[in-house]
Amino acid sequence: MGRMTTHLPGDGIVRHPAQPAATIDGANPYPASAALMTPAGLASLRSELGRLRERTDLEIAERLREARSYGEGANNDEYHAVREEQMVLQARMASLEETIARAVVVDSADAKQGVAVIGSTLWIEDLASGATAPYRLAGAHQSIGPDVISAASPIGRALMGAQPGTVATVELPNGRSRNLRLVEVETGTGGREQRQAAA
Repeated sequence: MGRMTTHLPGDGIVRHPAQPAATIDGANPYPASAALMTPAGLASLRSELGRLRERTDLEIAERLREARSYGEGANNDEYHAVREEQMVLQARMASLEETIARAVVVDSADAKQGVAVIGSTLWIEDLASGATAPYRLAGAHQSIGPDVISAASPIGRALMGAQPGTVATVELPNGRSRNLRLVEVETGTGGREQRQAAA
């Protein structure tokens, strides 16, 4: 895991991963072990867990009963294949249960305007190149694409809860560091595109 420091505008304080870059409404709602996600992300994990439990309880149990009828012992390949599939499903269910137990729901509708939270679009400037680009801040268990930053990544952790003007120095896993400035935070509708269209 990379090391990061965050500098808030005008405060001169260097913050480390154990301290959030900023907080929502002055509180520290995000423990280090929290699995940050949106309400929809949590619902998706719970739904997947329910489907896996049903599949294990019904389909896998039936397939195991059927495979036992082919005989006992090491020569029953069907039985061993179903048991292996069952173990994979049980491991995934245990992982989902652990993640759900650590879940902290972050809803951008509850955040102060201009605070980076999951679901926000962040306009980030790379201070080395001067390039500015938009990225969506996603929960750690959501799909990641080229324009999405995971809240669990070094950059996501550095900017979570930050406000425009925050400068973060992020140590990446490859040993390099990046200096970034949070230029703008869009939550919900009414972002940069609508302001540009109105101009």
